[in-house]
Amino acid sequence: MSIVQEIALADQRVKFTETKDNGFKKAGALNIAYRLLGDELNRYDFILSMDGDTFLSPDVAEQGLEEFLLDESLGAVCSRAGVIEMKTDSFFEKLLYYQQRVEYAEFDRSRISQHKRIKVAHGMCTMYKVAAIKAVMKKRIEQGKLDCLPYDVHNITEDYELTVCIKECGFNVAVGLGMLAWTDIPLRIKDLWTQRIRWLRGGLDTLHQHGWNEATRKDILNAGFFWVMLIFQGILLGYAVKSLIEGVFYLNNTVLLVMALMYVDCVYTLRYVRGLCKWDCAVRMTFLPQLLYAWLTIFEQLYAYYLFLFKKDQRW
Repeated sequence: MSIVQEIALADQRVKFTETKDNGFKKAGALNIAYRLLGDELNRYDFILSMDGDTFLSPDVAEQGLEEFLLDESLGAVCSRAGVIEMKTDSFFEKLLYYQQRVEYAEFDRSRISQHKRIKVAHGMCTMYKVAAIKAVMKKRIEQGKLDCLPYDVHNITEDYELTVCIKECGFNVAVGLGMLAWTDIPLRIKDLWTQRIRWLRGGLDTLHQHGWNEATRKDILNAGFFWVMLIFQGILLGYAVKSLIEGVFYLNNTVLLVMALMYVDCVYTLRYVRGLCKWDCAVRMTFLPQLLYAWLTIFEQLYAYYLFLFKKDQRW
């Protein structure tokens, strides 16, 4: 018996439903939940969705409600992104764990700076205004997507696609600064690669699906900015390789200044890590782990573009 079933049996206010014949993973399960709610959905103003591998702070719903009360234009409010504490004796797994811990803090940094115009209300923990969900469901019906209410079961990044739809329906999407949540993360490169390829490929599919509009134009421009950064990274790598081969230091003051600014920005992210420890500092301040991880991210993005451009099959 799972912990969810135990909670459902212990508390009669909790209703546990086991899905059957669901071929669409998380999106399919959530759509089934909405269908089971039916007209009962009208009784509520807000609904909270979370991943099964996530822990929430006790006041997460209260914090989310405060955000909605402060701004009536909000259609969804997601939590900040923390990482569950994990123990391992493997040096490589430990390095990968702390690298992701700081990376998730970087995600928070981005959300905090954008606040009410974040890119995605993630599946880890998001509170939705029922009016926004209904608007998306109406939009799906008008488009003839009767099997996609409110999640698009044909999209492998269902949370991002739903976020785009909520924005297209005229709502804003924000992060709840007091909404704390912690999730599980992969500690093997293979698992991390699979997770990130799904995120990146699904994001490209979503932007192609919705096209250029007010809700997507910033994300499309950011996708294009990746290629600018890739060229710059390639130039730096070329200088470094040439210096090693010829024994001559080729980097000029401008390039060194840019690299210094990149390093400062890299270390600055540490202020957003909750429960900062020496390992968090080590993966950023030594810079080499971050540099290698950045190149892994680049290869992930390139492979995602390959899958997208050549329409390769990609599943959740």
